[in-house]
Amino acid sequence: MSKKLQQNGLFESSRMMLPEHREAYILHQEQLAPRTRPSLDAQAAEEMSRLLSNSMMLGDVVTITLFHEHDDIRFTGQVLKLDPAVRTLRLQTSNGTRDVQMNLITNVTLANE
Repeated sequence: MSKKLQQNGLFESSRMMLPEHREAYILHQEQLAPRTRPSLDAQAAEEMSRLLSNSMMLGDVVTITLFHEHDDIRFTGQVLKLDPAVRTLRLQTSNGTRDVQMNLITNVTLANE
C-alpha cells in the first residue's frame, strides 16, 4: 500500500495551501479564540455614566455597546431605570424593554451621532 494512504500521509504529502484557504483558516481561528474584555479608564467610565444619566433624565436616545466573547452587541434606546446597587439598567428599545448589566458595557454614544 502506498505511504500516502497510511495514517496521516495524505495530509503530509500535500503542504500547499491556497491564499484564500489560509485567510479563511486564520479568520476561523480568530473567531474560536475568546476575546478579553477591554479595561476602561476613569474618564471614559465617567463619560458613559453621564450619557446614561442624561438619557434617563432628559430622554436622550443612546446606543450601548456590550462586550461579548465573539462579537460586540449593540442596543439603541432610552434608559428607563438605573440601579447602581445591582449594577443594571433598563433600556427601552423599539422591541420592548431590556435589562443590561452595567459591567458588560464597553461604549455609550448618542444615537444621532
